[in-house]
Amino acid sequence: MGMNKKVLRVLFLGFILVALGFGLSKYSPPVKSQDSNSIASYKDQPEMKDILDPADQTKRLKAARKFVERVDVEAAMEILEHSPLPHTGEGHLVVHQIGFYAYQKYGAESILKCKDYFLYACYHGTIIEAASDQGFEGITKMTDKCKASPVRYFQCVHAAGHSILAVWNYALDDALKTCDELYEKETEFPEALSSCHNGAFMENLFGVHDWGEGKELVRDWLKDDDPYFPCNYFGEKYQKGCWLNQAARIYQMNKSDIAKTSELCQAVGNDQYTAWCMDNVARQIHPLTNGDPAKSFSLCQMEGKDWYDNCLVVNAGSFYSVGGRDEAIFICKNVPQSLKGECYQRVIGQIISDPIDENQKLSLCQRIEAPFNNQCISGLDKTISL
Repeated sequence: MGMNKKVLRVLFLGFILVALGFGLSKYSPPVKSQDSNSIASYKDQPEMKDILDPADQTKRLKAARKFVERVDVEAAMEILEHSPLPHTGEGHLVVHQIGFYAYQKYGAESILKCKDYFLYACYHGTIIEAASDQGFEGITKMTDKCKASPVRYFQCVHAAGHSILAVWNYALDDALKTCDELYEKETEFPEALSSCHNGAFMENLFGVHDWGEGKELVRDWLKDDDPYFPCNYFGEKYQKGCWLNQAARIYQMNKSDIAKTSELCQAVGNDQYTAWCMDNVARQIHPLTNGDPAKSFSLCQMEGKDWYDNCLVVNAGSFYSVGGRDEAIFICKNVPQSLKGECYQRVIGQIISDPIDENQKLSLCQRIEAPFNNQCISGLDKTISL
């Protein structure tokens, strides 16, 4: 297949953030570890007014590009991390711009300049640009550089799924086959293949091909009259990647009705597919919190009582995944006692695998209530001794 050199960027659209529900009232956003100089640094950036304006996403993305061109990659990452830019889908898209610029300036080494902020958005941007520049060979070169951290590698391969679908001009069947060719033989990280599939299915739902050029979107793999398509078209090995995204499509088709989305997920007829689908329903709820974990407690009720607990645990994990570490701990502190073990198990696993330094991990463990804090510290000690 010939590589289209005009493929500029691949963006997956974050959900429109709606401040629904009020949840618990005593949550206060944590103060990020920064000194007064770093606080002033984002306030003094001329592009920051547009970057922080949620009313016009196009303006935000253009401002982010101007910003990184002026201050360069690593400074841009730090300033944005310590700014009020939300750790949500839209914030993630803003940081894609940092990755796009990084690759254009530094090539394959650009991925080493990224930080793990905003759900690895900078990594996504560099890999997407590599796909535009070098095709599939460029994708594997970039993702291989991520293998020092399993969490980072899975995110990089997920980004590869996004970019592969754009290279194929949204021919989903061809994109999935390419994921198979690139990652099916990966034995060190066996979940890499599913992560690539996941990225391709997500891009099919939310991507914009040649964003900003006014072209009509290509979406042959969506049906307005079938809430289970394209999952019901593909074979078994593609089901996990598909159903972990399909609730987002059902949610769109039902005009953002969480209850109806949950009902359709539970009517799939396969318990495992339903579980993956309901996991994705919970992830639709996460952006609706608008960064406030207290709202998870009211919003998760829309899934129904049978899935309420699962929704809270998924939301804790979702907050942690997009950089909301204190928000994740807040949810676990406030779930019913019977659910705390499961909730902390997920968050502790994320702390242990988080590519941050050991002192930061220890600090997070110490913020967890007893006796789970000791489990977290014990888990850290085991990984250090390995």
